[in-house]
Amino acid sequence: MQITFDPHNPEDCATIARLLGTAAPDITTWAPDLTQPAPKGSGTRDDPYDYSGVKTVECPAPVGFGTQTPDTPANPDTAPDQPDTGETDCHGMVHDDAIHSTPASKNADGSWRAKRGQKEAYEAAIAAATAPAPTAMPTPAPQGMPMPQPASAAPAIPPAPIDYKTMAERFMGKMADPDGLPAEYEVIYAALSIGYDDLETNQTSIARLSAYMDAVDNGDDHDGCVRHAMSADQ
Repeated sequence: MQITFDPHNPEDCATIARLLGTAAPDITTWAPDLTQPAPKGSGTRDDPYDYSGVKTVECPAPVGFGTQTPDTPANPDTAPDQPDTGETDCHGMVHDDAIHSTPASKNADGSWRAKRGQKEAYEAAIAAATAPAPTAMPTPAPQGMPMPQPASAAPAIPPAPIDYKTMAERFMGKMADPDGLPAEYEVIYAALSIGYDDLETNQTSIARLSAYMDAVDNGDDHDGCVRHAMSADQ
């Protein structure tokens, strides 16, 4: 930085001295000798507009003068990771728009509802998510020691009967949804051999209709839902 000053002006000298950190002359006791002609270039007597004799010195800029600390944008690579708050279904799967219906909704068993036309990918994802961890091979027993016999499997418990009221409310909800059922309910009843009169008490008909809706939730078309419902009898 350059500063232009008049060396014959006591106030200018005091200002320059303060900037340079040196002692300034005592302006209360010092004054120019006005009985003598002023030197040329002082801009005071001979020619008030002639400053050819004015001196220029280099001095450091005052602290904080002309400086500004730029705002540093946050670096996304160093920002803390956000916690994963994705909701999972009963299989431990996070919702995937590629295989699950959008907006996200769940079936009665707590699994994500399948996207239409993505049945194979949907079932493959469930199989991968629910596959048991590989078991280690048993260590062979030393010779002469009898091999332990595995415990007999517990007898299978038959599934509990399906409640008619729960099934009926579920079926009525799908009838009210334009995309809830792939066919009219009369067509579904006829394909599943379901009668109107005994549906409330016929557990076979109730189970078929419930299985049909399970297949709908998995993304099957009408024919696939019928096959799935009829195979539930076996």
